[in-house]
Amino acid sequence: MKHLFLGKWWHWLVLVVVTALLWIAGEQRLHVVHFNLFVVLLLVGSVAVLTLLLTTTKPGEQVTRDKLD
Repeated sequence: MKHLFLGKWWHWLVLVVVTALLWIAGEQRLHVVHFNLFVVLLLVGSVAVLTLLLTTTKPGEQVTRDKLD
């Protein structure tokens, strides 16, 4: 399974949480009713998740199936 699902287990947990939050925002029609709030939350959340993933990934650690040059 390690070769099928690359990354740490909590990377996959972050993916599930982000998917759930976007689903809830869609169900509440946040992107229609409160568009500015939705965009701000989306940008802040994206920066937070990227920062978390980039700061916890060691240089040289394999995060994709193919080697990156």
